[in-house]
Amino acid sequence: MSGGHLSGKAIVVTGAGQGLGAAYARLAAAEGASVIVNDVDESLATSVAGQIRAAGGTAETAIGSVADWQRAGSLIQTCIDAFATIDGLVNNAGIFRLAHPLEQDPDEFRAVVEVNVLGTAYCGLHAMRAMLERGTGSIVNVTSGSQAGSAAMGAYGASKGAVASLTYCWAADLAGTGVRVNAVSPNAHTRMADTYEAYLGAAAQGQNVHKPASQNAPAVVYLLSDASANLHGQIVRIDGDELSMIAHPTVQGDGARNPAWTVSSVAAAFAAGQVGPLSAVGLHRTPLG
Repeated sequence: MSGGHLSGKAIVVTGAGQGLGAAYARLAAAEGASVIVNDVDESLATSVAGQIRAAGGTAETAIGSVADWQRAGSLIQTCIDAFATIDGLVNNAGIFRLAHPLEQDPDEFRAVVEVNVLGTAYCGLHAMRAMLERGTGSIVNVTSGSQAGSAAMGAYGASKGAVASLTYCWAADLAGTGVRVNAVSPNAHTRMADTYEAYLGAAAQGQNVHKPASQNAPAVVYLLSDASANLHGQIVRIDGDELSMIAHPTVQGDGARNPAWTVSSVAAAFAAGQVGPLSAVGLHRTPLG
């Protein structure tokens, strides 16, 4: 397709065989990009790439897990070989496991970290090295509100908190290079949302029910496009019809000072309310105490 906000750009979308990733890939192509559709499931990736081509767009597939350094490099090279360059990367690939801490399987915890954290890191590192040679490019990581705390989501929330921190660090590393790094925190009714609702029931609060994945795609395409040239190191949140920003971690209030803290003086500072405001516990603001 010609024209559009991504006209002439080559974009990689990981985990693009279904759900949010597929929505990102389809809109990127509709906005003029040539797209590499990555997924571990060949049939799903082939289907999405076929949909893009049927609509007049350009797409190729790259099959394999992003959690392997060599395969991540091959994925980025596939884009360069197919389209002569790489202009954008959407680090969407991720897996989701729910468990109470007393029931947490260590192998499942490791798998979540490997795909969500290492997969994001490996693809991003390979992509930015290619982008830095040209002095331009946009990396969009995918984090989650679960980093703020959500029941039964210790592994997933920790992995998405790591992705947020990775975004901040890479943004500092790449400042002034022409290569930008931002992130999105999407909300959509996907298979993940169905699993979450089934596991927690009413406690899930229906957070993502009836929110289509496609509603999140315009913000991702915006971050990939030259229209967002002034955004770097930011996290954009999409929640249904609401578009907002996620604040970076920061020190709250002015704090208390003492040249020789003791346990008693720390306790006194907290009792006097001098240390700073306490944060609510969890994404759904569980009352303290």
